[in-house]
Amino acid sequence: MVNLKFLAVFFFGLWACVAQAQTEEQLRKTLQKTKDKTSHLQARLHLLSFLEETNKASWLKELELIDAQADAYSDPKDQKIISLLRCEQSLYLGALPKAQLLYQRSLSNYTFQDKQLEWRRKLLDYTLSAGQSAQRFKNLLAYSRRFLKNKQTAQLYQIQAAHYLQQGQIDSALILSDQSVQIAKRSVGSWTLINALQAQAEVFWRANLLDKAVQRAIFSLQMAEEAQLPYFKIRPLILIAAISLEVGNDDQTIAYAKRAQNLAETFQDDFFKAYAALILSEHLLQLKQTTKAQNNLNVALRYFEKINNQEALHRAYLCQATIAAAKGQDASPYFLKLTNYLKGGQTSLLSDKFHLEYAKYFLAKQQYALAETQLKAVLAQILSSEQVRPQIAVAYALLAKIANQKGDLKAALAYQEAYSDWLAKSPVWRSAARIEEMTSSNLREERERLIDFQRASIEKVQKERKIIELQKDRQLFISIIFIVAIIFGVVIFILRIQQNRIKQEQREAELSQTLLRTQMNPHFVFNAMSVIQSYIYENDPEKSSQFLVKFSRLMRLILENSPKEFIPIELEIEILDKYLATQKMRFENRFDYTLDISDDLLFNKAMVPPMITQPFIENAIEHGQLHTVKNGHILVQMRAEGQSMLLRIEDNGVGRKKSQKTKKIRTHKSMAIDITKERIEIINKKYKFNGSLLFEDLNKEEQTGTVVKLVLPLRYEDSI
Repeated sequence: MVNLKFLAVFFFGLWACVAQAQTEEQLRKTLQKTKDKTSHLQARLHLLSFLEETNKASWLKELELIDAQADAYSDPKDQKIISLLRCEQSLYLGALPKAQLLYQRSLSNYTFQDKQLEWRRKLLDYTLSAGQSAQRFKNLLAYSRRFLKNKQTAQLYQIQAAHYLQQGQIDSALILSDQSVQIAKRSVGSWTLINALQAQAEVFWRANLLDKAVQRAIFSLQMAEEAQLPYFKIRPLILIAAISLEVGNDDQTIAYAKRAQNLAETFQDDFFKAYAALILSEHLLQLKQTTKAQNNLNVALRYFEKINNQEALHRAYLCQATIAAAKGQDASPYFLKLTNYLKGGQTSLLSDKFHLEYAKYFLAKQQYALAETQLKAVLAQILSSEQVRPQIAVAYALLAKIANQKGDLKAALAYQEAYSDWLAKSPVWRSAARIEEMTSSNLREERERLIDFQRASIEKVQKERKIIELQKDRQLFISIIFIVAIIFGVVIFILRIQQNRIKQEQREAELSQTLLRTQMNPHFVFNAMSVIQSYIYENDPEKSSQFLVKFSRLMRLILENSPKEFIPIELEIEILDKYLATQKMRFENRFDYTLDISDDLLFNKAMVPPMITQPFIENAIEHGQLHTVKNGHILVQMRAEGQSMLLRIEDNGVGRKKSQKTKKIRTHKSMAIDITKERIEIINKKYKFNGSLLFEDLNKEEQTGTVVKLVLPLRYEDSI
């Protein structure tokens, strides 16, 4: 994510010239009608103000256009305004040296007559100067309250909060960021509040209040959606992805980073595309997918080198060093660049990550003394800045390993105890579960909102279509009486189609309910309750609690998702995993299971019919008698092949032939398999697909074990 200097800059892009309730098209038409250059520049300032609050990618492009045409503005006052714009653009992009140079050359000794422009110059001076004293802040605050509006006052509080955060004054930063939000609530329009909430989320993140940061980011996401400002969903998406990466929530990292990347692609925003690519690169590197990590990193490196954002560029260098080390290449040139950069007094999360990765590099080369020096630098840096980050735990663990290698068992024990103590006290890992729940819930709600929006749109179109059809029918009936019979026939035909469609929908709904009741097997529920009861009688509250948590979560997932035609494959995996885990606990761990899902299906967000494999897994457990078989095992595989999804359920139970001899099978009439076949028929008919269901023995000679193969259409989240 961004550094603290850039954080202040990111709050900075507020503009004083407020465009009235006009569209971008109207503002551009006004711009074209201007005759002299001064009026032309003023019209451009109005356009920039509008773009600042709707689409900052277009805002940047407009600034680049002004910069390219700067020589056409001959008036010295216009040149000063252009210098102001150039300086603000450099700050936004994180090119601090360039911004400082521009300000010193053109603006440091200049005063704008317009109070809005002068306010922006004062903020530039305050942000770029080293002397951000309390008195200067009070003077600026008095100026904003006297001449400006709540939007500018909220902006000032955000900048000061970032300043306090950089100085390590966490409590002051939190107070000012909250004041900024409260002031923004009194401002006209949604954009100021959205911006303040996103700024506060980043302050929470830097203050290690990770769950609060995610909560604020999600809130700003929802506000941006309600205000129909989709561009401003990118920044919180990237923040959530960065926090998820930090706490190790891999699924949420990839989901939110991809969403941010897709939105950045839609708005052609190279700035956020580069940040999303950098987060994806760091995530893929953790998964040891170095080739994909390098491809994403190349995108980030090219852009950060172009805009000269030193903090982001050196973060990319650190990622490049780690990739080189993972490939067994010489990573020292990249570490040297970071060493020289950090010697300049830079203070950020980049520093402790650098020392940690450098230590790992030395450890791989068995240079223990150098590795120990870097790890101690991690501890010194984090403790001095009162940071509580996961790097400290890794540093303790690696120092314990080095001490053990050196034979210093006392030091190894001390580091190990420090590691255990950190794990017990740190809020980071305790926040990880809450963050995962919040982010997962938001993804589900987002999908549901999208479905509701699409349904409402379809209903609206259908209503409009029906109104038009009724009007046409009425006109035709009045004017052309002799074709009443034809119209009547057409109406009957349409009604027949609608009736057939209603019957089909009713059939699918009834089938879903039948499937739900079948899946909620009363025998399984009864047996589960018996297991819980036995745990209670055995005075084993831990096992009964574990079983009850898994069982209740499973029941909720089944109730929520069984009526749906398709669900995300991640959710299907969670249902199967909890079902199998519950059954395994029920049979006292007398069998094992494996869920083997291809990475392509997970990465591309494949969709599957809910619990399509559950009846066969239940048969494998109940009728395959896995609890009586030595090394009983169930394997569930999901693979993509062309336009098909192949599902395979394999067990090494007693086999179909032997199980049919039991009384339970002879008297049990299973509806689940018939329902599954009917589900496949409906899917085949609806999607014009040739899906299938096949049974065979795992060991054909001994006729033991069972293999169930299902072929379904391959559907993705974007196509549903």
